[in-house]
Amino acid sequence: MPHASKTPSHGSLHDCLLRWADGHSPSGVGEKTLACALRGASFGYGLGVAANAKAFDLGLRRARRVACPVIGFGNLTTGGTGKTPLVMSAAKHLRDQGRRVAIVSRGYRRSGAAPTVVSDGSGSVSPRELAGDEPVMMARGLPGVAVVVGADRTAAARVAVQTCGADVVLLDDGFQHRALARDCDIVLWDTLRPAEAMALLPRGLMREGLGALRRAHALVFTRANLGEPTRRILGRIKRVAPHLTVFHSSLLPHALHPLHEWNAPGKSPRTAETDTNGATTINLLHGAPLAAFCGLGNPESFWRLIDQTGARTLARHAFPDHCRPTTADLASFLRQAADAGAGRVLITAKDAENLPGNWQPDLPVFVLTARVDFGEDAERFWAFVTQAAEGRA
Repeated sequence: MPHASKTPSHGSLHDCLLRWADGHSPSGVGEKTLACALRGASFGYGLGVAANAKAFDLGLRRARRVACPVIGFGNLTTGGTGKTPLVMSAAKHLRDQGRRVAIVSRGYRRSGAAPTVVSDGSGSVSPRELAGDEPVMMARGLPGVAVVVGADRTAAARVAVQTCGADVVLLDDGFQHRALARDCDIVLWDTLRPAEAMALLPRGLMREGLGALRRAHALVFTRANLGEPTRRILGRIKRVAPHLTVFHSSLLPHALHPLHEWNAPGKSPRTAETDTNGATTINLLHGAPLAAFCGLGNPESFWRLIDQTGARTLARHAFPDHCRPTTADLASFLRQAADAGAGRVLITAKDAENLPGNWQPDLPVFVLTARVDFGEDAERFWAFVTQAAEGRA
């Protein structure tokens, strides 16, 4: 399958780290020297992580509680693991059970650090500059769910309880943020990343080693339908943290929405709980010549999501995670897409939040949404989430 514009395989440090995390060995004298230097830095980083963990374990630093159960969703790695769609699915599940749910997040690349209510669930949403792209995306897609951001997650959680009336808080990407006490920690493991290639930052993408899983309650293998078999890494994990409850989830194409409808005030399909046209529009992609771009922590997940539709991807480009491309960036890619013969362009819901407000694309652009499917683990997983929200995990 030809691709006119791929993620670069050489160049920046970030590109090297992603390639190494995907299982490629350093190539050339320059990369091997860099890898050696970073390995030393990783040793120092690991000492710092261990010292911080020990301070909490010994009670020298204490986690603070809020007046409701808190469920943490996090990673051992940087970059995307499919966490956001899972957090949104959990929020919908608990909201539909009658719980007053709030999501608390840092709010990456937003201006300011103080706790900010992105949405109290009633419909009004703060602008991206004050909230960050993912919190805005979650707030717009989750009517009836509050979203609060803040560098101090404990302070943000208190705002969620006291101002928004939350009776359960979902902590987004907070496994390493131990200052906020949790009733349950759910850690996600991306099956698209080979375990053998993992190393601590800055040599690799690991924030913590496998030993950190001893303080988690559950482990979710994400994108299990797209990545590597989990048997070998699960054996290693179980030797370290045998108590973990383990689930497997798949990431599947859900629906296709024209960008102009996605951004239409008051009529956006982004808040739709169900999409009766989703299967039909997805089926229309089979064999269709198209292009795609994204700005995700792990762009390979989007490429493989598109592959599931049977579309012919003729051009693609991965911007950095949370990237806000300029109109010039987008015009350049659309020229490549048109030259390759693409008839439309696919992006993610997150990318839709980061587009320039004045962008007028020359090709039809569609938002491809995804859904999380737990398959045979569904009943067991949602029962686990329900119990965690009651403080019984």
